[in-house]
Amino acid sequence: MGNGALHHEWCYVSGLVNVLECKLLNTIFFDRLLSSNVLGDMLINLNNTTLKTYFTHVKHLYEFETLLDDYYYTRLYEIRSLTPDSTVCDFFLIKNDILNLKNFVKLKACGTGVDKYSRETIDKNKYDDTWNDEAVSLPEVIKETVSLSKKSMTAVKKEELPFVIDLIIDGAYLKYIENIHKTIKVEIIKRYMMAYQFIKGFEVLRRAMALKLDINLLNKYFLMGFDQCHMLRKLFTDTVRTSEKTFREIIVETHCNASLQENEMLVRMISSNTSKNISFQYEVETDNYLLDMIRPVKYTPFGPERVFGYLCGLTTEVFNLKLVLGGKVHKIGNNLLKERLRKAYV
Repeated sequence: MGNGALHHEWCYVSGLVNVLECKLLNTIFFDRLLSSNVLGDMLINLNNTTLKTYFTHVKHLYEFETLLDDYYYTRLYEIRSLTPDSTVCDFFLIKNDILNLKNFVKLKACGTGVDKYSRETIDKNKYDDTWNDEAVSLPEVIKETVSLSKKSMTAVKKEELPFVIDLIIDGAYLKYIENIHKTIKVEIIKRYMMAYQFIKGFEVLRRAMALKLDINLLNKYFLMGFDQCHMLRKLFTDTVRTSEKTFREIIVETHCNASLQENEMLVRMISSNTSKNISFQYEVETDNYLLDMIRPVKYTPFGPERVFGYLCGLTTEVFNLKLVLGGKVHKIGNNLLKERLRKAYV
């Protein structure tokens, strides 16, 4: 999946994405949706979009989550079926694999969790086979995660187990992303995935600090899959006494192919969010940063980066729709919704 000869194989799906991209919803649409004071007005706004076939009656607004998932995954699987290499699409499904794995392991280990599975790349029955030590074809990092989760049941206190499982699986997720990063040949997607891993890793560290988790648990269960010189280990070592200088050194070293502007934006974001209090603002800022990073691929005629960029935009759009529709249905104030909205891709 390189920048040269194979790009012609992406012509058809890139053309489709070019058409679909024109139908993505912009900031003006979301402002209009936020200003709707009654559900009927929201339905009218939706009927002027590609979502009109999903929302044909006001009652459908109360089913927004299911309907938006149907819309998102129908589009994602359609594009996935047309790509020469599904890796750029699977990136958006792996999050579901990890969520499914968390639900499965917590049910097995703690007797708690949700017996609900999102659409995935990995058949959930394989998790059960792996848990029972049966041979099954799964990524090695997933097998190791299940094995470590089983061992942790007798190694940690019962009340710590749910948090430890989160640490194990969050670490596996970021390791999984790193493995994908190594198979990608397109530079801008590689930069995106490296920044994504760094941002999500720091998010885990912030959450652990806010919950006052034992740092030994963090080191043992979250970081164990990473090399001693890995950026997340360096970040963990310096988190307590971190400074902008420390962040800059780590980011420049690990994001050497990124532009100076990208690096400086990431440094400012990370260094301004070192508080031990969990805030939604970090997620808003970092999501916007990642979308801005990938946005230039809109000007690439065809190739995996064009498809990847569109899927980033579609994912953000569906997040914003769930936020606004859910907020309106549950009568949440516009200011609270607006400050949590992500930038639109178009």
